[in-house]
Amino acid sequence: MFLFQISSYDDPALDGETEELLRQRLEAHSRRALSGIWKATDALNSYADKGPGREKRQGRYRVYGVVLLALGVFVLVPGLAEPRAPILILTGIIAIIAGLLSLFLSGKGRTAGVPASCKNEAKKLLAGRRATDWRKVTTKIDFDETGITVTSGESREIIPYAQIAQVFESEHLWLLMYHGERALLLQKKGLALR
Repeated sequence: MFLFQISSYDDPALDGETEELLRQRLEAHSRRALSGIWKATDALNSYADKGPGREKRQGRYRVYGVVLLALGVFVLVPGLAEPRAPILILTGIIAIIAGLLSLFLSGKGRTAGVPASCKNEAKKLLAGRRATDWRKVTTKIDFDETGITVTSGESREIIPYAQIAQVFESEHLWLLMYHGERALLLQKKGLALR
């Protein structure tokens, strides 16, 4: 049915895509293990992302920021005058910091970045792939009716489809998880129909 001929993993685009695939895998595992927390998180995120109220909320937070800044300065200046009042100084500094945070963070949506653990694992995975000279090592991965057959030189491994746990996709790659923590990282350019 399908045949993959493994070739070099030198494309720089694979770095970011591999990190993203591993992030997706980590999130999927986390969603299975902590489903209740993810339900609450998804509900809060959908509430925060809801339509027209979001713009009003951002404007309101900017106004709060300006008000907190003004109050902070209004409280800080008398606190710095003689005789100094440490409570006024502390209150003014806290209000100024809160006002600045409200101003600068009101318009920015949080983006989920790739965790450092996924970046490190992607580097290790790609370093191993890039260290191999794929012109000398002939590796083929054959998808047929019975399962997946991985042939590399004289060695041969058969993976039944029932053992595939998850499949993740990016623009240039597929990541197939099987046997718990084992994985196949396949480039789409290596796909050939039989």
